[in-house]
Amino acid sequence: MRVLPTCLCLAASALVLVPSAMARQLAVTKVSSQSVACVFAPNCAVTPTDTMSYFKMFGDGGNGRILVRTYPGLPGTKAAGLTGYSFNIDMRGATTLGMPNCVEKLVVDAGPVASLDYAGKAEIFVVSGGEGPAVSSVTQTGSKISFSFAKAICPGSSPASQSLYFGFAAKNAPVWGRGQVTGSLQGVADVDVRVPKHTGPDS
Repeated sequence: MRVLPTCLCLAASALVLVPSAMARQLAVTKVSSQSVACVFAPNCAVTPTDTMSYFKMFGDGGNGRILVRTYPGLPGTKAAGLTGYSFNIDMRGATTLGMPNCVEKLVVDAGPVASLDYAGKAEIFVVSGGEGPAVSSVTQTGSKISFSFAKAICPGSSPASQSLYFGFAAKNAPVWGRGQVTGSLQGVADVDVRVPKHTGPDS
């Protein structure tokens, strides 16, 4: 009669010892476009590779899009040996059919990112000076990074329909991966994005 309670206690102890992915807040700093370029290029002029991907939010007409801009960290810079990743969400090609379904969050499976001195030490930079919504907070759970916006990015032709540029640096080269955008009304839309190649938290 004592065997079963003992086994249950051992099982419970084993469950407690199983680690789970914990979300952590990433440091965010606002910078100018030139100051970001100076982190990656000695002459403060990067040569980017751009890719555009499209997504459709439930209930909206047309498509939103994500521009991903990548550029190498050149020798002699703070980002030497790393790759820079900049993101821009653009809802100007989408239209409102009823209540607008706006983008509130972007999640990308990026793996580990570097902490660099952009305008203060941070993992994430946001290029200030524009009129679009900025990133309000960034969390990382395992290899996935969640960007939440200070104001939802809605369909239309105004500056509020396009986010500021935001991004990070990572040691691995870009590959095609999967991202998700979360709507303000309902629904999550998948979108192809270029992200650092990674296989685990230490890759």
